[in-house]
Amino acid sequence: MGIYADKNRKTKQLIQRSFMQMLESKPFESITVGEIAKTAQMNRGTFYLHYTDKFDLLEQMEQQLFEDLGSHIDELQSRYSVMHTFGEGQEELAAALFRSIQFHVPALKIFLGDHGRAGFHIRFRDALAEKVRSHLEKDENFHAKGKVPMDYLLSFITSAFLGLIEQWVRNGLEKTPEEMAALYMNIISFIQKR
Repeated sequence: MGIYADKNRKTKQLIQRSFMQMLESKPFESITVGEIAKTAQMNRGTFYLHYTDKFDLLEQMEQQLFEDLGSHIDELQSRYSVMHTFGEGQEELAAALFRSIQFHVPALKIFLGDHGRAGFHIRFRDALAEKVRSHLEKDENFHAKGKVPMDYLLSFITSAFLGLIEQWVRNGLEKTPEEMAALYMNIISFIQKR
């Protein structure tokens, strides 16, 4: 990485850290680019070299979060052989996702809280739904046994999972990612037995 690229990366990180610091105490709607630049101890021109506006900044940060969470699912899914069913790998997938969520908790607390931009829940759910969809579409068992329309199944899975994540964050991450994955599997098992 060149000197310019490294400086560029560090400047973006400084802007993002300053922005997140502000979001901890102030709603997104009332934050201005000038305030972000001042908190980051730079001029507005430097901010505009990296982001169009505060919406672009937040969108890029959210997108990076979604990509990071999704890459954990993709990486883990690629380890499974054709012999494994979706159900056999589900707990390990869930544990990997909970570990990734644990890593991103500072940002998630802000984005899911009152100071984040409206609609984060929907954007998060949609990003998760696309990831689940891509894995289900590759699963032969799903196509052979699938009796539920994909859009309804995705809505149920992602809304339930997002609710579980929100509760975990609200409870201060009192359980480990592995405990959360086991809890998730117990919930699925409970639903299947009803």
